[in-house]
Amino acid sequence: MITDRYTRASVKGAKREDKMKKYLLIMGVLILGTPVHAQDRSTIMKDVTLWYEAFNKKDPVLAEKILSESWVDIPAAPGQPPGSKGVAHVLVELTTAFPDFTVTPAEILQDGNKVIIRSEITGTQRGPFMGFPAKNRKMTIQAIDIHEVKDGKIVRTWHTEDWMTGLHQLGVFDK
Repeated sequence: MITDRYTRASVKGAKREDKMKKYLLIMGVLILGTPVHAQDRSTIMKDVTLWYEAFNKKDPVLAEKILSESWVDIPAAPGQPPGSKGVAHVLVELTTAFPDFTVTPAEILQDGNKVIIRSEITGTQRGPFMGFPAKNRKMTIQAIDIHEVKDGKIVRTWHTEDWMTGLHQLGVFDK
């Protein structure tokens, strides 16, 4: 009888231990499986959208707020100064040639400290651009940017724009 009670108590204890292990495993999965720092994720994505807001408002100071001083733009525009001060050069060049320049994010994805944005760039060429005179034509092109963020600032941006389509739309290749 003593053995039966001891066995039953051991079985109950083992069952409780198994339940506790399952509970801890489930809690661990929930904690570790939840997007890391969900608030940080939305904050990083929201911060990066300031970049696009700065272009749409033609405000280099706003762009500089989100960029680290040593920001690297890959590839840099011809004649673009290094660092965060280089954004003013790009912004002036684009908004001079395209006064109605807009960039509209279509998709925003995040992987760790990188934010990927697929966007649409539109504008009507009213001034010279890359040495080509204006023909007052509108263009709409796609762009993809990958922004690397560290300590709340964009430290590096890789980007590609479909300028070949844009140049066709602007009539650069017309005879």
